[in-house]
Amino acid sequence: MVTLEMDFERGQITCSRGQEAVPDELRSTPSAKVAVIIVSYNSAEVIATCLTAVFESDYKNTQVIVVDNGSRDSTRSIVRERFPDVTLVDAGRNLGFAGGCNVGFKVTDAPIVLLLNDDAVVRPDAITKMVELANSSRDIGIVGCKILYPDGERLQHAGAAVLPNGLTRHYGYGEPDTGQYDRVFDCAYVTGAAVAIKRELLERAGLFDAGYYPAYFEEVECAERARRLGYRVVYLPTAVVYHEESRSASKGSLGFYRMYHSGRLRFVLKNFTARKLFGFLREELRWLFRYGLRAQLRPLSSAYIKTAVKLPEILRARRRDWLKESLNPRIVKRAVDFSESAFYNQLEGFSPIVDWQGSRVRGVDRKARFRLLASGASSKLGLTLAAANGHATKLKVLVDRCNLGEVEVRDYMQTLRFQLPKSNGGGPPLNGSEVIRVTLKPIAACDDGASDRPKVVMKSAWVE
Repeated sequence: MVTLEMDFERGQITCSRGQEAVPDELRSTPSAKVAVIIVSYNSAEVIATCLTAVFESDYKNTQVIVVDNGSRDSTRSIVRERFPDVTLVDAGRNLGFAGGCNVGFKVTDAPIVLLLNDDAVVRPDAITKMVELANSSRDIGIVGCKILYPDGERLQHAGAAVLPNGLTRHYGYGEPDTGQYDRVFDCAYVTGAAVAIKRELLERAGLFDAGYYPAYFEEVECAERARRLGYRVVYLPTAVVYHEESRSASKGSLGFYRMYHSGRLRFVLKNFTARKLFGFLREELRWLFRYGLRAQLRPLSSAYIKTAVKLPEILRARRRDWLKESLNPRIVKRAVDFSESAFYNQLEGFSPIVDWQGSRVRGVDRKARFRLLASGASSKLGLTLAAANGHATKLKVLVDRCNLGEVEVRDYMQTLRFQLPKSNGGGPPLNGSEVIRVTLKPIAACDDGASDRPKVVMKSAWVE
């Protein structure tokens, strides 16, 4: 694979080959103590599998802490009898995920803590790789990993984004894992199902907000506050974890959406600036009338009422937690602002393109053109993109005026691959490689009456 990486802050373009996840100079033998914190609640069916995988990890300098949130099954007895080296903390009642994590934070002095769901299973080298990357740079505060469903074939998480109204999206969600997200990149947040956090970050930003009860959005806020303090939030694809997903509340259930939207509204009110709150209101109304009220009226109504009742407490928490530090100028890839887009307000990561011509840096309204490097052996074009404004949008893809096909792009980030024409020559050589010219044309426009608004947003493009 040959790609270009564009640093928008410095205006520099660099060429890279292959998909090396971590450069050689960052590879080292980690030795820092790591606290693996697992919050359990009625986890008798899964806790042994989770802990067995942790103890079979090739990273041995670990302190394993299980915080039990008042389980009514045999969780605690399983931990005591089968895993005597575990530090078991009986919370006595359900403190929620954030509250349980906070208890775990307080009983360890490890410089790195690894939060792990009780139904997650780490690969033997996952902890080593996450600690390795965390220790490679002072800027890195949070490291997430690639999370697969238990079948080991489908992606559940490969980094994540936050939309203008606080809705979240996992990159690659539900896609077959074919290596399309096998690159390290900075993102808005990484899921708390398996995440490494530096202790110095927690000491500066504070512990999780236990108001996110019982779960959802505590890790989103932690990442947001980390970024305000100048830390990077990084997705690492070589660290792999298997996860069942939403065991306590079935994904898509009424209970799940109640918790999710309550957490979302709390996150928005606590962390959005005044300008972003105006954008939230506009996007929330658009989303409600197009989808939300029809599909999720009951949980949304419950979440709005709960938020209204708790509004004074939320505003007090906002004043308590708001941090005004500017973004660290050493961040490798500057966040790209899509504040006017109906899909993203921020989109981080690499932009391996040259001469972008579109509505914004990577927004496509009527048409977008750009160039990519390609070697003589290149056979496929890869695109990671999504439809804006909550609509599925048809997109025509052309390379050097050759139509590669028409595809339907959904509102979730997805990776698409197209067979390149036999002749890739479309311009003069750049850095010793051929250049291909790519054109993207939405052919089924969004019907919101705003023709200048992006209909498709693109995270990255490459040839392989």
